[in-house]
Amino acid sequence: MLYNTLQLWLSDLATDFLPYKVEAMKVQYSIVCVLDLLAALVSGANLNVSGDAVTTRFWDCCKPSCGWKLKAPFSRPVQSCGIEDKPIDIDAGTGCNGGTAYQCSDQQPWKVNDTFSYGFAGAFIKPELTGGKIEDAWCCACYQLDFTSEPLKGKTMIVQASNTAYDVTSTNRFSLAIPGGNTTSHDACAKQYGVDQRVFGTESEGIGREDDCDNLPENLRSACKWRFEWYKDASFPSVNFKRVPCPSELTDKTQCVRNDEAELKGLAPSPAPLHEPSFWVAALGLAMTSLFLV
Repeated sequence: MLYNTLQLWLSDLATDFLPYKVEAMKVQYSIVCVLDLLAALVSGANLNVSGDAVTTRFWDCCKPSCGWKLKAPFSRPVQSCGIEDKPIDIDAGTGCNGGTAYQCSDQQPWKVNDTFSYGFAGAFIKPELTGGKIEDAWCCACYQLDFTSEPLKGKTMIVQASNTAYDVTSTNRFSLAIPGGNTTSHDACAKQYGVDQRVFGTESEGIGREDDCDNLPENLRSACKWRFEWYKDASFPSVNFKRVPCPSELTDKTQCVRNDEAELKGLAPSPAPLHEPSFWVAALGLAMTSLFLV
């Protein structure tokens, strides 16, 4: 392996150049520290995901994509609910395809104050930011969204990625889960709540005005009105985003916590690197080692 080979080679090099064994041991220790630091930086790079994105909205009542097993390294998949809006078995199929599992109503946005809200989203982050990973990179991760366009400029959300934004893969995107925000051709909402699907609005649009929120099931109305009041019924507002530790306000609702949360919070050391240090990392280690050989 490149990492181990480089350590041995640099250790031999230090021994050849320095006349005293104790000095060679000091150099070897310095080399190992440098390489371990660089390897940790490489392994942690995928945790510090950030960039620019566009936001959209949806609410199709389907079982969240991150509600399935093996989607990501997490404590458990995102919680789904049955038609009684109570937790249902993880293995239950989605209501959008003849199953009995739907999105729980509490996975909706809410206002904390005039400039800050919590919520949930379907995410798509370009693979070049995630080390080539797709859902396993973002399922149940949390992101801070700082709005950069009017009428939301200056406002912030923290969202948990409970779903995946499948239909747009050309840009980073967070599709906010907002009841009445956007429906699809599926009839999952009608089946889950026993209402006409048109209560949730038209396909790809959702409802047209705030008064229509009063037609939604009662436990969805406040989040529907959030769209018009806090979110200002914005169309495709842009954001700067970055991954942040998940607050319990969100994970208590989904019951999903990623295995790398402790590392992100700085409460645990980085694991062994998933990839060996690159040639340039090795070269940098060699260059820094030369400082000890002078």
